[in-house]
Amino acid sequence: MVCREILYTELRYCVTTFMGGVEILQQVEITPWHNGLLNELLLTVPVEGTWEEVLSRVEANMQENKSSFTGRSPQITLHLGTRSVGVEDLDGLVRQIQTKYALLTVAVVSTDLTTQEAARRLALNVYMMQPGSALVFATSEAEAGNNALYLPQTIRSGQKIVHAGTVIVGGDVNAGAEVVAEGDILVFGTLRGLAHAGSHGDEKARIMAGNMRPQQLRIANTFAGAPPDAPPAKVRLTEVARIENGKITVAPY
Repeated sequence: MVCREILYTELRYCVTTFMGGVEILQQVEITPWHNGLLNELLLTVPVEGTWEEVLSRVEANMQENKSSFTGRSPQITLHLGTRSVGVEDLDGLVRQIQTKYALLTVAVVSTDLTTQEAARRLALNVYMMQPGSALVFATSEAEAGNNALYLPQTIRSGQKIVHAGTVIVGGDVNAGAEVVAEGDILVFGTLRGLAHAGSHGDEKARIMAGNMRPQQLRIANTFAGAPPDAPPAKVRLTEVARIENGKITVAPY
């Protein structure tokens, strides 16, 4: 077992590598961060430990930092990472933060489907990653199973998605962003970055986009640049890229 600290945006994580995967162990931490023009607070909730233990640690940290809340925006975002939290538990934490510290929870950062659904039922914004971070997350085959990964937001420049399955992006994939999937890649908006489908050698994988303007396309071990006959950016034409006769071809869907 090897443990090392890495810098991930403004938070410090301890990454413990085991056989078969990576487990991210977090410390409770409250840090200021900018969400657009707002100067909010970000509360990082640990992945390890029972929920009761986590609530106790969160409460201790909130008490310790209570004086620093004065003068800031009364809004806070919860970073829950891969922890699975149900509606009742998440609602309890949100109410506690609002009642005891007058802080309004506005969003949740999570890669867990149960936590994301709980947040949406509480009318909270849901992020797969802290906006502005370089790496969204990577999943192993065991974690992905047969599930597709749906990302409702735009993937920004510098961000990277790695998933052991199909990836569906509800927004755009900006130039400088990367999406790597063992299965297919479907982009509802404009694909301007790099897309690599069938990353483990599946030559039957496809890349589909509502507006195909990629910097580079990769399927299995075959790659291609932007299609020379790509339509103007203002024209939205759904196209699909696949391997035919050993080359990547792009055609209307």
